[in-house]
Amino acid sequence: MNKYIYILILIFLTLSTIPIYSQSAVYFCETTGRFGYSYGNNIEEVKKAAYNSCLKNGGVNPELVVFTEEKGYGAIALGTDANGIRLIGAAVGFSSSTSATNAAIEACKKHGGRNIKVEAKWYDK
Repeated sequence: MNKYIYILILIFLTLSTIPIYSQSAVYFCETTGRFGYSYGNNIEEVKKAAYNSCLKNGGVNPELVVFTEEKGYGAIALGTDANGIRLIGAAVGFSSSTSATNAAIEACKKHGGRNIKVEAKWYDK
């Protein structure tokens, strides 16, 4: 019996020392108003995937809006300014979907966004 407990403790200690990473990144193209995002394990891969997602969605000059190396909820909100130009608000690494959504909407408003719609939400565990 003690032998099995010892083995279980060793397994637990081994698994608990394995690093767990979570990252999110968002890119936006001001020229076309297109965005891309990604989340996953390696920040450089996540940034690259988000950049490529923006290009795939019609972006021509993607710029990094936000990234985090923390796990959590993310959201993207899009709106337009007084001249009809598309604006973005993004939030990553939040503890709840609601807080990420609210932060993305507020970020878009802060940049002058009106008629704001949430376009994407995710949870990076």
